[in-house]
Amino acid sequence: MSDTHFTQETQPGRPVVDRRLSQEAFRKLTAGQVINQTQYVNGQLAPNPLFNELYKERDRYYVEAYSNMGMELVQRRGFFYVRSLIESQGDDDSRDQESSVSIRQIQGVLLVLGRGVLEKGFMFEAMTLPEAGISRETLESIGNDPTMVLILKACKMDQSLPDAAKIALVDRDIAFFNDKGNLVLTDAGKTFFEDLFSQQSSEH
Repeated sequence: MSDTHFTQETQPGRPVVDRRLSQEAFRKLTAGQVINQTQYVNGQLAPNPLFNELYKERDRYYVEAYSNMGMELVQRRGFFYVRSLIESQGDDDSRDQESSVSIRQIQGVLLVLGRGVLEKGFMFEAMTLPEAGISRETLESIGNDPTMVLILKACKMDQSLPDAAKIALVDRDIAFFNDKGNLVLTDAGKTFFEDLFSQQSSEH
């Protein structure tokens, strides 16, 4: 502890990286997950140590470290994610294709959620409050609508909406299921949702 403090005092420009947190963050980001500023623990939101680790040494270490591996470390309001810096060529084609399918799935499920929740008379906040969320029954009801089924199929999602939401959103930390089993959007989920619907409104 004192050694670390001494290092920070004598070499203020040198990054102090927590290897365990750094490796865990790398594993998640390269697996297509996002890292939110908060995480759902024991029924409430708590600070996420992985986010704090990336944030405190972002400019002095992590941006360049990820860049050296061909990735851009992107920080948006309340979360981090990575995207490829490499022009698609050769073996990267399949990775880019997989990435574009993932993006379509995320957008498709968010689109269905947004439309369905509004049609059911819920406010957007219901999807963002940890103690609220959208119940499995409501998700199944939304997902049974023929129009919603077509949207999901177009995104290569043949599952029920609760299962599609788990694959496209929960497994990537874009949403989580709370203690009641209800679906709640994370910081990343809120931003992607706002991106999607502001883009849609500008197209009409």
